[in-house]
Amino acid sequence: MAQVITFVGYRPIARYDELPWTHVRIEEAATEDGTYVEIDDLVLDPVDADPSDPASRNLTTELASDDADLWYRLVFIDASGDESVPTSPIQNATTITGFSSTPYATVAELARLLKVDAATYEDQLMEVLRAAAGEIDSELGRDGQVTEQWELALCAQVNLERAEEHWKQRALSFGIIGLDVDSPIRVARDTWDRHAHKLAPLKSSWGLA
Repeated sequence: MAQVITFVGYRPIARYDELPWTHVRIEEAATEDGTYVEIDDLVLDPVDADPSDPASRNLTTELASDDADLWYRLVFIDASGDESVPTSPIQNATTITGFSSTPYATVAELARLLKVDAATYEDQLMEVLRAAAGEIDSELGRDGQVTEQWELALCAQVNLERAEEHWKQRALSFGIIGLDVDSPIRVARDTWDRHAHKLAPLKSSWGLA
């Protein structure tokens, strides 16, 4: 069997050679750093009239493996076969950890942080909030047992920060990206380390550190 997976809000890197991206390859792997194999190739219709300002794309494949927790990335390709750098991998999971985690922050709070419309992107915002909440619960070894106000406030802060990272990973290609600055910057692979460090006081207060 195969399953349907949708990728929301993916924007290919800008090009300044007037050559648009014409299709996108969807790749799948068992682990984030594993060997990725092509599972689908989708035609982009319409192609970008101005490749220097590429449109954000919502893409769906019906050919994903019928397994949970696999990893996916996209590669944009032009008519001559030239390829973009793969997007940052994302995991197809309700939560990254397997917990049925309740977010510590709200969709409205994340929407304000990202400056997007909460009603339009409610499902996608909730997805990254749940993923980040799952990581928090996995780090703490608990699920829904944070009760003190200072604990909740700290978890909410980390939930928003990590959800923002997940959102941007879905929207940006990994590599050199121009962001209206004098020179382009390199987007580094996000890590969990700094978030785990911020949560350390909670683990200490429970005698877990």
